[in-house]
Amino acid sequence: MSEDMIKKYRRHARAFRIVVPLARPVLRWIFRLESEPATDMQGPFLVYANHNTDLDPALVQLSFKEMIYFVASEHIFRVGLPSRLLVRYFDPISRLKGSTDMGTVRDVMRRLKDGKNVGIFAEGNRSFHGVTGPIPPSIGKLAKACKVTLVTYKFEGGYFTTPRWAYTLRRGRMRGYVVQVYRPEQLKEMSAEEISAAIEADLFEDAYTRQATEKVRYRGKRLAEGLETALFICPQCEQIGTLASRGSEFFCTCGLKASYDEYGYLSGAPYSTVTQWDAWQGSRLAAIAQNLEDGPAFGDRNVILTQVKGDHTTETVDAGCGNLAMYRDRIVCGDLSFALGDVSDMALYGRGNIAFTSQTKHYVITAGAAFCGRKYLELYNLLQRTR
Repeated sequence: MSEDMIKKYRRHARAFRIVVPLARPVLRWIFRLESEPATDMQGPFLVYANHNTDLDPALVQLSFKEMIYFVASEHIFRVGLPSRLLVRYFDPISRLKGSTDMGTVRDVMRRLKDGKNVGIFAEGNRSFHGVTGPIPPSIGKLAKACKVTLVTYKFEGGYFTTPRWAYTLRRGRMRGYVVQVYRPEQLKEMSAEEISAAIEADLFEDAYTRQATEKVRYRGKRLAEGLETALFICPQCEQIGTLASRGSEFFCTCGLKASYDEYGYLSGAPYSTVTQWDAWQGSRLAAIAQNLEDGPAFGDRNVILTQVKGDHTTETVDAGCGNLAMYRDRIVCGDLSFALGDVSDMALYGRGNIAFTSQTKHYVITAGAAFCGRKYLELYNLLQRTR
């Protein structure tokens, strides 16, 4: 290890010793978090966790005595002074969403080789509907290739505390704990597929199934606001993009009106949970994808297209600003058209920002706070399966 790396790691360790004891009581109070300590952990180890809140790296860290370097979405490296401080003192590993980033894998393995611990959120995204998302096969392959201890860590109650679609935090109850510890000799005897299956089983969480039993009250304000970034098809008129929210109300231009309560349930709509509504919505979108002809499936106005450069800088693409539309074979942004066959990957960060890679270039589409980028991602995934 070089002298520069040794100095850098020492700086991280000093920051860790100062910040974590100060942050622990504050974060536990804000999130009503019960974080169970991970005992008898000796690094280097790899932590896989499910993903609920923007502060999950800090919340996972509360259970561990040793510092963990987390893989984080590339966009957090583009917020000025906070990004520079984060990189200097905690040095997260950059992961460019909407791309296949082998540099991330190399950095993970290098940190582990240096004797450091690494944390990864296995889904790669926070859930919009309360159920743990799919975990890619590469997760198991990486765990096997690293040849270190694997720790699975799970959050319960995170979805209702900070729904991905919401603008506000709700205070009820959250729990974080180690599910399993897999030693290197144990992983050696398992196939990558078996490791992935074990991780998926350990991290699976269905928020509404748990809530039906525990009935925890999550107090907050503006409880429904932002829900249109998750639910974008009205079950009454079956139109896309006609839903909106205000306060605790969620409504459509056709007259549908629902209320979202402190237990996370909807009243006044055909579906009482976001999970149920989302399942119906997925089947309806699949039918739209199957029958899509030459016209656009849907669109939005006043979007901005930026290109992400390798040094975490961005550049607005003027020709890509304006109207956005999704077709069966392309996505049109302003005056630019991107063939879906050239789009190698697509993802979301935040509530609705679309990140994608086309012909090795990385782009992000943003719009207003209520912009639903999710419908583009879901349709893209459906169309890719039929190609």
